[in-house]
Amino acid sequence: MVLRCDAVRPLVVVALLVVASTWQWLRGKSWRDVAHGPPLAAVLGAVAGVVALSLAVVTTPLVERITDAAVQWSTYPVVRGSVASFSAVAAVVVAIAVASELVMRGWIVETVLEFGGHRVLAIAAGALVEALLADGGRPGAAVFGVALGMMYLGAGRSVVAPICARVAFSLGALVLEALRVVG
Repeated sequence: MVLRCDAVRPLVVVALLVVASTWQWLRGKSWRDVAHGPPLAAVLGAVAGVVALSLAVVTTPLVERITDAAVQWSTYPVVRGSVASFSAVAAVVVAIAVASELVMRGWIVETVLEFGGHRVLAIAAGALVEALLADGGRPGAAVFGVALGMMYLGAGRSVVAPICARVAFSLGALVLEALRVVG
């Protein structure tokens, strides 16, 4: 068994983004409604993503021992040894990170809040979808989803900080895969 760190399923996220965008359009809203905030939110989000990745790296041996599964830092091993491949895959990783946060926080969490759901319920809903979309490592994905949901609410219901956190984590995982020594 392999636990993957960049766990969301890209095709499902893209399909959900189409549904979410249609939902926004039908309600007379746009993604600009949840993409606001000061530049500091982006910086803090990126720092949080790097911290989360650092914690994941430090705890990897323990996770592998407990689960008897290897941790794979990226589902894109093609990046090893090729700057061109790394650049192309990095662009895809960033796009999926943005789409994931628009779906999880900008649509799911925001919709639960708009329909009168409690903040805890809204965060839990986003984290549940995060875990369901995980391609391995569901408990970790749920914890990541809770943290990103709290960040979303803490930033004034803005996806800027969670997007930057996810991008930093995902690109960091991609760099770790690119630097991994093939044995």
